[in-house]
Amino acid sequence: MSISALRDDLSEQMLAFAWDEWAQMGVLADTGRADNWAADPEELLLFTLELGRDDPRLFDESLDWLLLNERLLSTQRLRNVALDAEDRALVDAALAWTAGKRSPATLRRAGSKRARSGQPARALFRTSPAEIASPEESFLQHGLIRAPIAASKKSRAPQLARPINFAFRLRALLGIGARAETIRTLLGTDARALSVQQIARSAAYAKRNVQEAVSALHAAGAIEALSVGNERHYSIDKQRWAQLLALDAAQLPRHREWIALLGALRRIIRWLADPGNEQLSDYMRASRARELVEEIAPSLQAAGVGAGLGALVGDEYWAEFVEIARGAVRVLWMGR
Repeated sequence: MSISALRDDLSEQMLAFAWDEWAQMGVLADTGRADNWAADPEELLLFTLELGRDDPRLFDESLDWLLLNERLLSTQRLRNVALDAEDRALVDAALAWTAGKRSPATLRRAGSKRARSGQPARALFRTSPAEIASPEESFLQHGLIRAPIAASKKSRAPQLARPINFAFRLRALLGIGARAETIRTLLGTDARALSVQQIARSAAYAKRNVQEAVSALHAAGAIEALSVGNERHYSIDKQRWAQLLALDAAQLPRHREWIALLGALRRIIRWLADPGNEQLSDYMRASRARELVEEIAPSLQAAGVGAGLGALVGDEYWAEFVEIARGAVRVLWMGR
């Protein structure tokens, strides 16, 4: 299978997934889905901004949702889940656009930022030209060229009763910060108890912030603490919290390792979209694919996509990479 064929196959499935998720979160789109897991809003948005480079309509509808619902998100957490400079450019451009829509003076004051940086700009969308007569200034500031955006204003606020919007419901109750993310993780996991480091990985806040959050929640009697070896672990009474939220304990939305899974998929998307990889020999293509998998293996394994990593050698490894990439996309739909 060629890189382009694999990219098209995976992109179709990931785009369908993203549209389904956003339709349940307030973007105007059709879906018959009612997922029983809690979305990670910041990680999903960043994944969508990357994936939307192949679907401008998805990209712009996610921005439309952001313009209406930015107050529900943590901009700090959005930046925390960014993996690299490419992620940060997408995040900062999206936030600059929303800020400019609310206060045009903000955009004008930042207008010379890109010119001072000296970095060459590149096309945002993979199918659009690199030169546009009047590019969107908020994106140009961050080195991304695209046409001006007209918000559709079709998005709605998330319905908090839906399982997928559980993060927003907890933020309404506990505020935006590490406490809400801690409770979301503890309520959704099957583990008896989690360490601060394990919670921090999903909360996407610094370990110090999560430690402060669990200490405060424990002091308030909201969670329990127990010693496991030399380490403190934390658990939660799901039945009590379910009653507080007017749910049955079995209805509590499931936790998924979204940061690990969607982060790994972003790296795969970019690798498959790199035109330089299309020109490689079969051996070099497999070699570069192996290097990518070795880099993202911890994330794949954390997300449950670990079986068989690195079993084949030479150009035969390409077939294994295809199965790993397909396996990561299958995990997206797991439990539906």
